[in-house]
Amino acid sequence: MSKSITRKAANSLMIVESILNLVSLPTGLMSFGMSFALLTGSIGLELPAEQITEETADAVNALQQFYDPTISILFLCLFFLTLSAARLVRGFRLRANKGEGFFRVSAAQAAAFLVCGLLPVLFGYTMTTTMIVSVISGIALIAGRVLAVVRDHRVISIILNVVAAAGIVSCATTLFSMCALLFLLSVFSLLAIVFSRISFSVLKEIVVKTHAAEIIFGLLLLIVTFSLLLTFFEPNMGSFKDALWYCFAIVTTIGFGDLTAVTDFGRVLSVILGAYGIVVVALITSIIVNFYGEMKKSPEKGSEEARKSEESGEA
Repeated sequence: MSKSITRKAANSLMIVESILNLVSLPTGLMSFGMSFALLTGSIGLELPAEQITEETADAVNALQQFYDPTISILFLCLFFLTLSAARLVRGFRLRANKGEGFFRVSAAQAAAFLVCGLLPVLFGYTMTTTMIVSVISGIALIAGRVLAVVRDHRVISIILNVVAAAGIVSCATTLFSMCALLFLLSVFSLLAIVFSRISFSVLKEIVVKTHAAEIIFGLLLLIVTFSLLLTFFEPNMGSFKDALWYCFAIVTTIGFGDLTAVTDFGRVLSVILGAYGIVVVALITSIIVNFYGEMKKSPEKGSEEARKSEESGEA
């Protein structure tokens, strides 16, 4: 039986992997928060009573009441189960392009994440359990970095993967940092799928034709300049940060309404910035429409670039 899969099956697996990564984001944030609650609680127990203020005690109690053990275990289990499923789907999807070694490591990572999700359910959410989960997930990620070094002998690739492995080792000391790392992994995996479907040569050609780079650079320059002017001339904007926030609301036509220009000079600047923002929004819309129009005209070129982009992705 051939291990290669059809393009339609690969696209279906890609959609499934994207959905799993999307599901892992909220569960990852909850796991991140609950591990922080556990960490603050354990630190609070180790501190001398005279060093714990009333505000600190109230904050720790509020965190631990919000992340009760049942909800904590549920979200941690869901987080690791979705990571496990996403890793396994990724292994099947890229098996033909990256080889059997990549598939085996992906399957091993999926099994490790599955174990990490089941351990808190079987043994409870304790410091010992969280440490074991951190170590197992860390080892699974390091295995991927080792495979990347074995497959790619370029010096820059070896250096980057060694640095990544060192970062994983440092994060594996606490579940708090490990959840943050795994959450970022879900984000980057999702972004890798999104950008792998973009034909950058077609996009570059459209950007050059429409002079989009010059127009967008002009917009950024206008925003910074107008923000500086509004900081000095608008009484409602006491800092550059507030003025920058106001300019962003004007350019995107969102108009939050929390800050307003009250002077005639500020209103003139707002009109100019708003008009320029409408032009840029129309330009971006045009680029997107043209991009997908060009992709439909040359599907083979786009598919080939997407394949190459995926083959250069992380192990």
